Amino acid sequence: MYRDRAPRWLYILVAGSSLVAVLPLAWLLLLSLRNSQAIAASSAGFTLSNYAAVLFQSMMPLYFLNTAIVAACTVAATLVCACLGAYAASRYRFRGRETILVVILAASMTPVIAILVPLYLYAASLHMLNTYRILVIVFTAWQLPGSLWLLRSFIDMVPVEVEEAALVDGCSRLGAFVRVVIPQILPGLLAVGLIVFVYVWNEFIIAVSMSSREDMRIASVGLYFYISEFGIEWGHIAAAAILTLMPPAVAFLFVQRHLVNGLSAGALK
Repeated sequence: MYRDRAPRWLYILVAGSSLVAVLPLAWLLLLSLRNSQAIAASSAGFTLSNYAAVLFQSMMPLYFLNTAIVAACTVAATLVCACLGAYAASRYRFRGRETILVVILAASMTPVIAILVPLYLYAASLHMLNTYRILVIVFTAWQLPGSLWLLRSFIDMVPVEVEEAALVDGCSRLGAFVRVVIPQILPGLLAVGLIVFVYVWNEFIIAVSMSSREDMRIASVGLYFYISEFGIEWGHIAAAAILTLMPPAVAFLFVQRHLVNGLSAGALK
């Protein structure tokens, strides 16, 4: 009924907001298809030379590989730890449970810049700078509180009786968790996994601080180094930015239905 009576100005507002969001991306795409001379002269010639330079004459492919490795490991580690923590928070009653969960969530609200120096010193003392391990550990720790809270809401919606039936049939507690609970919260896992993936793909401050070696940079850091003392290669940086945007966009297209369902289900808790 609400949809039938929706005012026309609401559609205009949504269309205008969408246009504002899309226009910068369209401008970036057009910029990536023009060479330096065309950009300087404001001419309309289009070319794919910028993409060829980024893919075959720069280290961006290595940066994409580094980012993919770090993102995959971070998503896996976050989902495993968050699932176990969310299950314990949902199914087990113990004194101070809610207080502990609130403290964990509040800790994640600390600005990254406030703890960057201690993180760097710890990583240096452990000889973990310029490694995948330090990035995965820090990113996982940063995403774990929010992921735990989200997954807890999904597990709360799984009836305890279903698990009890699995236990009666001979499953262990872990077996019931893997065979009964995990399939029920799959939309939530996909939603959380995508959120963590996008965070890692776009993270800059931690990545640039923990990885000073050129061969250990991730994509967001690699984009920054197109700005050099010799100037800015606008066409190259635009092409690299478009290529960097593609993996999160493709991932979202594949799981958008599960993402909407998962976030909506979590909001109903």
